[in-house]
Amino acid sequence: MQIKLSENIRRFRKERKMTQEQLAETMGVSVSAIYKWESGQSVPDIHFIFALAALFNTSTDVLLGYEWKNNSTAQMLARINELIKEKAYDEAALEAEKALKNYPNHFAVVYRSALAYLEWGEDSHQHKTIRRAIELLERSCELIDQNDDDTISEVSIRIKTANAYLLLQDADRALQILKAYNVCGVSDARIGMLLGDCFHDAEGAEQYLGKAFASLVENIDSIMVGYANVFLQRKNYDAAIDCFRWLRTVLRGIQPEDELTRFDRYDCVLLETICEGYCMKGDFTQAKTYLKAAVDKAIRFDKAKPGEIRDMKFFSLLNLKNQPAYNMYRGTAMECLQQRIDIEAEIPQLCKLWQEIKEEIEHE
Repeated sequence: MQIKLSENIRRFRKERKMTQEQLAETMGVSVSAIYKWESGQSVPDIHFIFALAALFNTSTDVLLGYEWKNNSTAQMLARINELIKEKAYDEAALEAEKALKNYPNHFAVVYRSALAYLEWGEDSHQHKTIRRAIELLERSCELIDQNDDDTISEVSIRIKTANAYLLLQDADRALQILKAYNVCGVSDARIGMLLGDCFHDAEGAEQYLGKAFASLVENIDSIMVGYANVFLQRKNYDAAIDCFRWLRTVLRGIQPEDELTRFDRYDCVLLETICEGYCMKGDFTQAKTYLKAAVDKAIRFDKAKPGEIRDMKFFSLLNLKNQPAYNMYRGTAMECLQQRIDIEAEIPQLCKLWQEIKEEIEHE
């Protein structure tokens, strides 16, 4: 095994934004002693190791930095995971408690054990099991400094804790946690659902649900445009075209095709991107059809009189105050199309089709 005590003392001290002087004062030793511990020139006495572990809220094995050749903690966690997959919950709990006894302050052990109990609780609805999961999730938050998995954070753990309280039918506690850790609106949808369903607070629910829905629309747009670009890079042009066609359908929603909405300026751009896909595919007939549709809609949009461009019907129905304006492109709808054509000028036949359609319009 290897011991990384000196590295860990320095790491934990810096994570807590302590100077060597502050740590020395807390431990009742000289600054030179701290320097020697961190540089590996000397090792703290055993009682100082226990005191450091308590100060840093970690276990002595984590502080010492044991790396066993048989990777015992990893094997324990793998065993727990396997038992959970098999739904052998009793055995998984026994393995989890053994691991917790050996590594009571090891983040990965505590957190994975919490998830094991939570999954068991979701399946069995045993309150005792769910409460054990909550206890371990709370402990995981205390050990979060040890976490090196960027998919896990205190916020994500708190959300799981809230879900556990919902299993206990304690909506008050769940709502309290979700509101306290609603970073960047991550729990807006869940909070809105709880306010409407459990607390019958229509106005409060609407506030959170509105923010969640607006965020959802933005995310859908980003996801599908991102996927379309992935497919274009792989030369899967049909899949890329389908991404944009699906996006148009979802964003337009239940609005009648003959109505102009604030979405339609962006829809002109989406129609043009479908044209791009057909150009890259070599189907210039279809490409021209979509580009002509984009131009026709842009002309109609730019000529619309005040009041002719409506809000999106579904957004109005949901009483959303801030409807997406899709303002990545600026100016008139035709200017937006021109900006897009300029950006993608290297696509074969695109500029030629653009000029053809503009000339046809001029001669109409």
